[in-house]
Amino acid sequence: MSSISTTSPLSDDEYAELAILLARPELEGRAMDVSMLEGLITAVALSPNQLAGAAWLPWVWDKAAGSTASSLAPGDTERAQALAQRHFDYMVEWLAKDPDSFEPIYECGPEWSVQGWCSGFLRGTALDKPQWAALAVSHPEYLAPFRHLAIATELDDEAAEAAMDGVIPSVIAINAAWARQRHLKSQAHSQAGSTVLREVPKTGRNDPCHCGSGKKYKKCCADADGAAS
Repeated sequence: MSSISTTSPLSDDEYAELAILLARPELEGRAMDVSMLEGLITAVALSPNQLAGAAWLPWVWDKAAGSTASSLAPGDTERAQALAQRHFDYMVEWLAKDPDSFEPIYECGPEWSVQGWCSGFLRGTALDKPQWAALAVSHPEYLAPFRHLAIATELDDEAAEAAMDGVIPSVIAINAAWARQRHLKSQAHSQAGSTVLREVPKTGRNDPCHCGSGKKYKKCCADADGAAS
């Protein structure tokens, strides 16, 4: 991960600690694992709408419905949520300041699941359906890798390999497409204590789209941007 962040990333030991907490028998398999959690928070961090932890933390404990609270002891619940929130805060800053260095956790070792990561990512998109639905219309290719891998029965065929190659470019492209919207949202909340991370110039409808597609803005991300206005 990038070293430019002012938010401390999780260490390897903390990832392992979080993995153990989420796999505790008291949770009866209901909780996400770390791979799925990171996919979830990546999608939430990408969205122009600033979702509070209360919108996504319940899904960490109940990956099926987001309705069952943690059954761990209060101290263990607090620790797991603190680690998850810190990882989310780091993800937000990482995508804002150094998105080209983005790397999903499953690239770091075989103990992390690409399918779980993509399933978590799709769960995160469901928390802001209008925004992601607009993106799916304007850029269906951005979401195709996640959808393929989440349900893939084989991960060593040509289609799966192509999808895995597409995950990082898709995250970077989505981040670029929505950078201006997130900036405007941050500005709107700045008086309430939010931090404006960077300046993003306004894109004219006939200008090249800010996502880097090469198309005119009005033919590319204008509709998706308008969904958050």
